[in-house]
Formats: sequence, C-alpha cells, structure tokens
Amino acid sequence: MRISRREIIAAGVATSTLRSARAASDITDVIVIGSGLSGLNAALLIKDQGFKVTVLEGRNRVGGRMSTLRSVEGNPEMGADSILGGYGRMQDIAARLKVELIDFEGRRDLSPDAQKDPVTVELALGGNVIRRADWAMHPLNVMPEDAKVRFPGRAYFQSLIDKHNPLKSFEDWIDPASAKFDGSAYDFFKSHGWSDAAIDLNYNTNIQYGTSAHDSSILMWYFTQAWFKLQSDIQRVAYKAVDGNESIPQAMARAVGDVHLGKAVVGIRQSADAVEVQCEDGSLFKAKRLICSLPLPTMRWIKFDPLLPPLKAKAIRTVPVMKITKVVIVPKKPFWKEDGFSPAMWTDTDAGEIRALREGEDPNKVTCLMAWARGFLADRLDLMSEKDAMAHIISIYEKLRPAAKGQLVAGGFKSWQSDRFSGGDWVVWRPGQLSESLPALKEPAGRLHFCGEHTAVSNRGMEGAMESGERAALEVMALL
Repeated sequence: MRISRREIIAAGVATSTLRSARAASDITDVIVIGSGLSGLNAALLIKDQGFKVTVLEGRNRVGGRMSTLRSVEGNPEMGADSILGGYGRMQDIAARLKVELIDFEGRRDLSPDAQKDPVTVELALGGNVIRRADWAMHPLNVMPEDAKVRFPGRAYFQSLIDKHNPLKSFEDWIDPASAKFDGSAYDFFKSHGWSDAAIDLNYNTNIQYGTSAHDSSILMWYFTQAWFKLQSDIQRVAYKAVDGNESIPQAMARAVGDVHLGKAVVGIRQSADAVEVQCEDGSLFKAKRLICSLPLPTMRWIKFDPLLPPLKAKAIRTVPVMKITKVVIVPKKPFWKEDGFSPAMWTDTDAGEIRALREGEDPNKVTCLMAWARGFLADRLDLMSEKDAMAHIISIYEKLRPAAKGQLVAGGFKSWQSDRFSGGDWVVWRPGQLSESLPALKEPAGRLHFCGEHTAVSNRGMEGAMESGERAALEVMALL
C-alpha cells in the first residue's frame, strides 16, 4: 500500500516538467508559505525536480502543528501524535531522511498493569471516579438502554456510526451524491433513539469535532471512521519518531535548505507574471508561483491583492478548526497503585480526557499524564495564564484522586487556538458545508496554490497534510 515519493512524481508529472536545476534569476520559481508538513512536502517535491523554492515561516521554528515537548521524559507530543498504518507518505519521508520510528501501539492508553487489569481508562463524573461494576445501575448513567453497561465516550458512539455508515468507500464523502448525508451529528443520534442527555454525555462532554453535536457534520464522521478503520486494516501501528515527531519536519527543512524563519506574511500580491509576498518585518519575496500552506485562521489576516474568489474567501472565513489545549503533568511516583485505579481518566471536568503516556525506554513506566481539553473546555483553560491553567488541572486531578495529592508536577502547556500561527488544530466541517467549501479551498487562484490538512480529500491528520502538499506541488510543476 505504500507508494514512494519517486513513484508519485513519475505518475503525476509530465516528462517535460522533469528538468535539471534552472539558471539563477532575480525571482525564485516557487515560494511556499508555512513550514508544516504540507508546505515542506510541497517544497521538497519541487526542489527534487530541480526548481528553485523558498519557504517562509512566521515562527522561529519549523513544524507547524507538530510540536514535541522534549523537556519531559518520553518526548510527549503537544501536536500531531501517531503515524498510523496507512500513513505511507509519512513513513516514506521518515525512511528517506533517516528519522527512526518506534511503534507505541501497545502502550497507548493502557494501564501499566494491563495484563492483570484490563481497565484502560477510568470514568470520573460528578466529582467521583465510578467503578465499572457500579456503572450500569449508577444514577448518572443516561446511556441508551441497550448500552447501559458501556462506559460513555467516542468508542461507543463511533461503533454506532460504523454500523450505519452509508458510504460504499470512504472517499465517496466528496461525491456530490453524498451531500444528502451531510446532516448534523445531533440529528444522526436522535434518529437512532438517543436522548439529549445521552448525546450530551457521549458526544459533547469530551468533544472531538466542533463544539457540540449540532455543529459537527455526520458526513465528516462517516469518512473519518471508515478512514481510521483502513489504517488499522493496513497495519495496526502507532509510530512516533524516536526523538519526537518534530524531528520529521526538522529533517525535511534541512533537506529543503532555503527556509526563512520569523517571516510572518501579511500581504500577497499577484500580477500577470509574478507573485510578491510582503512580510511583517518589511521584507519582500518574489516568485513565479506561490503555495500557501497556512491554516485557515492564519490566512484570515493576510491581505490578498487581488481579492480571492468569493467562494474561497468565504470558506477561509467560515470553516472552523478544532480548539484544543493540552496540559502535561508528571507524576513523582505511581500513586495509582495506592487507590487501585488506572491513571488515565475520562472526565466531565475542565481536564477533559486525561491520557497516561508510556513513551520512555521502560514500556511499563508512565512518563506523564496529558489532559486533552477540547472545544469549550479549551476556552475555559485559555482564560487563565499557563501557570494557573496547569495548577487548575492538577487540582482537579487531586480532588478526583486523593492519592495523587502532592505527587503531580506541571510539565507543559499548549493552546493551539491561542497560537497566532495556528488559530486551532484540525479542520471541522459543519453540516452542509463540505460540498461547497472543500473544492473552493483547494482550487488555485491565479498564481496562488493552496495546501494543508483542510484541503485533503483522501486522508486526515499528518497524512492529509502530506497528501495536500503533494497535490499542490504537482499543480505548480505542471505550470512552470
């Protein structure tokens, strides 16, 4: 199932465009804005074919929404996490650039005593940890009648989506004929007999897309669920780079060479024969073509001259991205052995979903706990300072688990929606939005081409970013 970069180029670019390095000129062939996976993949593909490419990055680092917390054992990922079985482009680029990967599939969300205790994640509602044996008859249990013994959360409702997925192939989600399925997640669950309380507990408590079931497209879920299943069918793995996933874009940037940091783009002007880019520091860059890989919220602050086509401009301003804030806390000792619960918890608190990571040299050692606060929970944490937010998460954990009192240390904090160069994380499609906005986002506008996870049609996450950069590179090279 894996396709090499060489095979991609051979299949997608006419022989006439495969040429040696061009003579130097006063403008470069291509400017790529953004040094995340999509932009760097586009830049590498273009450079590999002998064209001159310059990458502009607003941050003082490369990697975009890939960010590794190297100050904590195990190098926890504050951004993009696992490289799955079907991530052929990601696995290929890691191999090409000699970035070693290790499979953490067997360690994800597991108790250190998993062989003795199959419980992987505890349920904490109403200020208490609820034992699994007590859940079926618990007064807070509003699960559907046929699922009273199931713990709430995405594992349960995703199985329902899988069962009723109308798509013959996951790629059918972009077929105009599939637009009839593009309702809300809320309407989907109601159509299957769920109460509002069950929807709120299962979907809204620790949201994965949007801010509620009302503003999340069920067609997006149909695609996503079928796509994730394919990843496991190809190979059930969860790779990470040995020194953290940020090592991959760092290696890509070294291979590209001409990468300029601290170049926040504020304006893009295109003429009949060139594109001019103005940066916040007053510097100017010119090229024959431009690829913009910036996330949607960041593009909203750029002045385009001439204005972008109406549907593209509308999509940039209206398609939302996911709010997510991650807090890392480090245990001083395995306090969970005292209270008998797994350190990982699914909660109805501001801490959201708390994962126990075991990513150090010892596969049985919990290296840190990571709280994933998404949607409105992320907003609540972002109203605090980073220091106060981390202290708040520790306080919540200690109240739920008295054995943890005094045993937790703040390790790290990342709010992606507060990051001016991201404005959030993965794209979220609202009901009815996909059929108009996705085609508009990925279409070129004159000499401007666009990539990024929000333009991917066959993949999501890291692989979606790589796919989109590949498409934009092929578009540009066919026109140079």
